This record gives sequence, C-alpha cells and structure tokens, in this order.
Amino acid sequence: MIKKLSFSILLTLVTFQAAAQKVTKVYSCGDDIGIEIENVGWYVVLESQVGEKRVDRMLSIALSLLATQASIGYTNPKAAINWCGISDAKPITVIQANRN
Repeated sequence: MIKKLSFSILLTLVTFQAAAQKVTKVYSCGDDIGIEIENVGWYVVLESQVGEKRVDRMLSIALSLLATQASIGYTNPKAAINWCGISDAKPITVIQANRN
C-alpha cells in the first residue's frame, strides 16, 4: 500500500514538472506581442482585442516570466491564426505567472 501511495505521489510530481511551461521568446510586431512557450508554441496578444494598456501589462508579465524562468499559468488560447509570419499563433487575452 505504501509503495503504491509513494509511486502515485512521485508520478504526480513528475507530471507536474513536465507540465511546467516557460516563456522562451517575446516578440513585438506592430502594436501586438508574441510569446513563445516551450513545448506549446506561440501565443499572440492582439491590441485590437485587448487594448493598449492590457498589451503593456501582458508584455510586462511575459518579460518577467522570460527573465525569471518562472512557469506560465492560465491562458485562454483561441483558434490559431497566421500572425507576422508565424503560423499557428494562438491569440490570448489572459496570462498568469506562477511562482516556482
């Protein structure tokens, strides 16, 4: 019983570590920003959808995540689009930073 419980806890921790997503690149194109997430791909924040102030806030969060290598939390990706030469960029309007 203890072996099964220990294995379950270990498996949960390994799964959690594998699911941690980190920002690898931040890209600006026009008034929008792109955020590349390892093992996920590109997310894009479109000013036309969220406004200038929110783009600035999300850029600040993305740069903080890039600098600290903290994991990204909740996002709400929509259907992929072609954005600034990057195919399959998923527009988002929410981004969450997680503490490691």
